[in-house]
Amino acid sequence: MNRPDYAEWMKQPLIWTERIRSRALVWTPDAHWFINDPLGPLPHAHDDATEIIYIAAGQMDIQVGESKQRVAAGDLLLMPPDRFHNYWLVGAETVCMYVLVVPNHKQARWRYKDFKPGAFEGHAPMVNVFAGQPIPCDERIAIQVRELAPGASTEGCVESVREKMIYVLEGAGSVQIERMSGELSPNDYQHIPATHRHRISNTGNETLKYLEFVCFDPTAPAAIRPEDAHLADT
Repeated sequence: MNRPDYAEWMKQPLIWTERIRSRALVWTPDAHWFINDPLGPLPHAHDDATEIIYIAAGQMDIQVGESKQRVAAGDLLLMPPDRFHNYWLVGAETVCMYVLVVPNHKQARWRYKDFKPGAFEGHAPMVNVFAGQPIPCDERIAIQVRELAPGASTEGCVESVREKMIYVLEGAGSVQIERMSGELSPNDYQHIPATHRHRISNTGNETLKYLEFVCFDPTAPAAIRPEDAHLADT
């Protein structure tokens, strides 16, 4: 497992569409909250949106609903929609936390008060992604750990109404999205928009292991195919 250089890791872009929101957050031991979170220390919930937390480094306590869980490097949590959550740093190690929220509707991104019924109930399913166990999923986010042998590539594929996030766990690879391509290293992530043909390749000498998040917004309209573009204004 590769520990990221947090100063470089947090430079990765904020992904922001109506379907998904995703970013790399960092909490250093001398801080009182994530140092690159513009919201500040505000416990909250997300209306009708699922949130994924992946810990790339460090340890935290996370309250989701009624329960508080200790999470460490390699752990992934799935927070059900409408559940209250809060965070506490544990120990003296910097935390690097990857966050993915689906969907990202502008009228319902965060709730800080007047929580919905059930917000303080239940818990977040959790698994270590290196343990070889099934990853928790729901109708909004389907998650799999994918592996590619050296020299191997996925078949070129395209999602019509779903967006993808790729998060590299181990190995070296590349991603091609339509006519654009780039290299991927451990703890890099990449957004793949709906309707974009893409391919993942292993460019290293070891197995490429990555998380694949397939994100679906149940309320989003279907994407318009190029051959149907003339119907958009009718």
